[in-house]
Amino acid sequence: MLQIATAIFQIIGFLSEHREQIKKLIVDIESLIPNTPGASKAQLVRNLIATSLGIEAQIEQAWPFVSSLFNDLVAVTKRPA
Repeated sequence: MLQIATAIFQIIGFLSEHREQIKKLIVDIESLIPNTPGASKAQLVRNLIATSLGIEAQIEQAWPFVSSLFNDLVAVTKRPA
């Protein structure tokens, strides 16, 4: 359980620290594969985060706790300017 809690805090920190880069990544993915389901696009970003943090084994269990934060970031990114 401690590993999952640590992974959650790492993901939150990563999203916070790299917010602008993640927003750009979301926009780039959307423009490259617009007809791909949103869940598949989110999976790409999630895998990038897991690999970047070295938490591939914990991401599956930790993601439900941070997915709403990620979804908010996606919504803000997709909101018309």
